[in-house]
Amino acid sequence: MKPYIKRRLIYVTCLIFVSLLLVLQLVVSKHQAFNVNLSQTLLNPTETHWLGTDDYGRDLFARIIIGARYTLLVTLLTLSLTVIIGVPIGLVSGYLRGRMDTIIMRIIDTGLSIPEFIVMIALASFFKPSIWNLVVAIVLIKWMNYARLTRSIVLSEVDKPYVQMAKFFSVPHRLIIWRYCLKKALPSIIVIMTVDFGKIILYISSLSFLGLGAQPPSPEWGAMLNAGRNYMSSHPILLIAPATMITVTIILFNLVGDALRDNLLKKGSGHRE
Repeated sequence: MKPYIKRRLIYVTCLIFVSLLLVLQLVVSKHQAFNVNLSQTLLNPTETHWLGTDDYGRDLFARIIIGARYTLLVTLLTLSLTVIIGVPIGLVSGYLRGRMDTIIMRIIDTGLSIPEFIVMIALASFFKPSIWNLVVAIVLIKWMNYARLTRSIVLSEVDKPYVQMAKFFSVPHRLIIWRYCLKKALPSIIVIMTVDFGKIILYISSLSFLGLGAQPPSPEWGAMLNAGRNYMSSHPILLIAPATMITVTIILFNLVGDALRDNLLKKGSGHRE
C-alpha cells in the first residue's frame, strides 16, 4: 500500500470513529447512562442492553457512549489550555531571549526532569479528587512541552534574514512573533497535539482509575474501569468495554499524529509520492 493511501485511510478511519461517537450521542440518552435499576444489576448482553448492565443496573452501552462525551471533551479542554499557555510562553521566550528566557527554561528543565505521570499523581493527590482538578494537574505539567518545542523553533527562525529584515523595517515585534514565528511552529504543534490527545486520554483514564479524577457516578472511561474491577472474574465486560474504547481511541489518534508528521516531512523535503 502506498504511503499516501495509508495516511488517507487512517484519516478516514479516525473521522468515521469520531463521527460515529457524535451520532450515537444523539441516539443514546443521558437518562439511560445514569438511571439506577437495582432489579436489573449485572445483566448479560441482551437485545435491550447491548453490553449488559453494571452493578447498579445502568445500561453499559449507554455509559460507554455518554462517557465518550466526558472523556473526549475533558481531553480537548485539557489540550486546549495546555497549548494556550505553553505556546505563547515559548514564542515570547524564544524571541526575546535574555534573562527571562533563562528563568523560563530553568523552570521547564526542572519540571521535565521528573516523569510526567509521577508529577501528575502528586499534584492530583494534593487537590481534592475531581475531574476538574485533574485537568489543572495535567495542564501544570504539559504546557512545558509546548513551550520548549515552540521556543526551539523560534530560536531557529529568529536570526534568519526575513526576520532580521522585518526588524530592520520596524515591523512590530508582536506581528513578527504571531505572523512569522508562530506560522513556522504551527505544523509541529499540530502534530504533537494529535499525539498528545491520546496521551492525555491515557492520563485522565489512569488517574481516574486510581480514584484521583472523575468520581462515581461519572461514566468517564477510567472511572468505569475502577468501578468494574471488583467484577473482573464474574463480569469482565465491565472492564473490557471501557478498556477497549480507551485503547482504540489512543491508537487512532497516535496513528493520525504519525500520518500528519510523515505528511509534513514529505512537504518539507519537497518529495512527491
